[in-house]
Amino acid sequence: MTIAAALPALPALAGPAEGMTRATLELGSRHAWNASVVGPAITGRGQRTVSTPIQPTALMPQSDGVITSVRWRYSFTRVPPVDMQAYLCNAERCVMLPSPEGKTDAFGGDDAAKGFVFAFRVPGQGILPVLQGRSNEVTVNYR
Repeated sequence: MTIAAALPALPALAGPAEGMTRATLELGSRHAWNASVVGPAITGRGQRTVSTPIQPTALMPQSDGVITSVRWRYSFTRVPPVDMQAYLCNAERCVMLPSPEGKTDAFGGDDAAKGFVFAFRVPGQGILPVLQGRSNEVTVNYR
């Protein structure tokens, strides 16, 4: 089963949630949008925790609106368990993240106007000391 199939229906990707910041950049013929939200709290093993949706700013400059690459960064208030699984998902697919920050071309060709969510899971069962998310951030490069 893929993480996309295992995730509950993603929340509607509507306006910004409280505490969300946004910026839009234009770099020559390439464009990018950047946004972040406060990360979710993880309270137990075996549970999937999904972030607030992260979306682009209102209108995107003239472009095809096709993703070329995505940079991500997530952080917690303390070091997460070594077996924690992190995913970045859009409406089309989820990608397992190998580290707390990096870049992927896996979303290449997808619609840049769509949002993203982070999903986290610590395998196993039982209570986990609360792991409070600090920040979930993406920078979406598109043409």
